[in-house]
Amino acid sequence: MTLRTMTRAIALLVVVAVTRLVLPGAACAEDAEMTKLRVGYIPVGIYSYFWRARDAGYFKDARLEVELVPMAGGGQIIPALQSGSLQFGISDALGVLNARNGGIPATYVSFNFSQSSDDPVHAVLTMDPAIKTAADLKGKSVATNLSYNTDWTMMRAWLRKQDVDVQSVTFREIPFPDMLAALRNNTVAAVGATEPFITFGKEQGARVLGYYFTDVQSPVVLSGVVAMIPYVEKNKDLVKRFVGAINRAIDDFNSDPSIARKTIAANTKIPPAVIEKMGLGKWQTNVPPEQIQFWVDAAKKEGVISATTDLKSLIWQDK
Repeated sequence: MTLRTMTRAIALLVVVAVTRLVLPGAACAEDAEMTKLRVGYIPVGIYSYFWRARDAGYFKDARLEVELVPMAGGGQIIPALQSGSLQFGISDALGVLNARNGGIPATYVSFNFSQSSDDPVHAVLTMDPAIKTAADLKGKSVATNLSYNTDWTMMRAWLRKQDVDVQSVTFREIPFPDMLAALRNNTVAAVGATEPFITFGKEQGARVLGYYFTDVQSPVVLSGVVAMIPYVEKNKDLVKRFVGAINRAIDDFNSDPSIARKTIAANTKIPPAVIEKMGLGKWQTNVPPEQIQFWVDAAKKEGVISATTDLKSLIWQDK
């Protein structure tokens, strides 16, 4: 072997060795590009698209490492978004409007969950045999999970539609998981429940007086994923990747609802028989921005927002 040939062989070996060293490094560099996000949510079926996006690898495909943080609702989530301890979180429409009324620049990046009269996920339940219709709730106590949110607003609208003076009803706050016990103990006469507690309630002898969302408006889009406008404007590409991963999960649910039920089963302790019976509602990826107007009008009627509230960019459109 000549000196020139030996030199070329050594050079080739060096190239191969360096290549082998570089390739693992390239994988590490790819891992380093993963962006960590904290997302506040309520661990119920309505928001099961987060579980699907995580479990199916859609967040990972979007180079996102997502920590799902269980929280009580928008009352906790929106302040955490404002402080920066969360990047995204769920909220119902009234949560966003309440935030705007307080000068907090919240916006929907995905306004995505709706229900209709053929698949409702909210119902007025009672266990009192003396209560046959909404009219029997006059002078009684009725519970929603919170005050000044979508449930409270729609319960009041439903009562009015049933010709019940809302001033004749005492409203109380009871978390969804505690509502059936409150009915059994006669703490309240009726509750505004959501799934799976509607199905649980029916199995325990509760009766449905009506569907306080879809009896008022059907279909009605009521919740989704929220962020702060300054964060969204500064991180447009990241927001698009995050929403894109959620949309892939929603597309899965819409193409095959059994995927949603399996996802809920894998991430909760709800009995399989209940999961099969419970209403799911509907998820959407392209809700027209004007759908939020129903809630703006409802919030104004209840005095939740004032005439000077900034209502621009309630739903982010730069997607």
